[in-house]
Amino acid sequence: MKIKLFAILTFLIIFSMGTASAGPYTGDGIAGFVGSDVNPVFNGWATGYQNYNPAPGVSAGWQQPGQTLGPVTGSNVDIASLGDLNQDQIDAWLADPQNNPGPGEITLTFETPIINGSGYDFAVFENGFMSGSGLFAELGYVDVSTDGNNFARFNSVSLTSGPVGGYGTIDPTDVHNLAGKHPNAYGTSEGTGFDLEELLLNDMVLAGLVDLNDINYVRIVDIPGSGDFLDSLGNPIYDAWVTWGSGGVDLEAVGVINSVPVPGALWLLGSGLFGLVVIRRKK
Repeated sequence: MKIKLFAILTFLIIFSMGTASAGPYTGDGIAGFVGSDVNPVFNGWATGYQNYNPAPGVSAGWQQPGQTLGPVTGSNVDIASLGDLNQDQIDAWLADPQNNPGPGEITLTFETPIINGSGYDFAVFENGFMSGSGLFAELGYVDVSTDGNNFARFNSVSLTSGPVGGYGTIDPTDVHNLAGKHPNAYGTSEGTGFDLEELLLNDMVLAGLVDLNDINYVRIVDIPGSGDFLDSLGNPIYDAWVTWGSGGVDLEAVGVINSVPVPGALWLLGSGLFGLVVIRRKK
């Protein structure tokens, strides 16, 4: 009985690490659903993928990149896992990235380009979930590209103070611009929004290599939460680590909020405006 009680207390302590006080990044996620319907704020979803390269050790059943396409489902099993790296694998990759497997990644493509509109332009849905006051999170960097070769990475912030363990939690208000910051499982579906406006001063954008009104690729790169990987300020990033099976980022969907209108929509808009002009002239 004492052993069981000790295990329970240890479990609760681990799950409470990093969640003692609210951080500065309190923005809500973007709801995946309104009632039982997919949120109409999304006018498109990822339609294809490239370069699905999971880290070693991902169970075959979770290597399903096609699951990341189409609308959000809110299901924690409708995912493709990017996998996690253990400490030996991290050390090997940092020492020789050319000859050792690195963090898992996937690049998603879209039928029509994402553009820099008002507010958030797209949202990433992972399958994290709330546990007590903390979030079981597996975080990832988010990159965007016009041509599929040159990528601009969103500046990120992680203020989690230290390791949280293999199945610990973080305070999501300590995290900014990292995929996986919001829950999307067990009846709660929220995506993490990304605003292309924040990339205006990115070197790739300033060089003209990434056009923020012509984004055709979104790349998600897993972050092993050991603290060896850093945010844009040089802070170590911690999340649930090491995780196995469907370890690392479990990507569910990427929804588009601002995109180039399809030709049919442009034709309808033009027809509507023309009709209004004709009516006005008749009046």
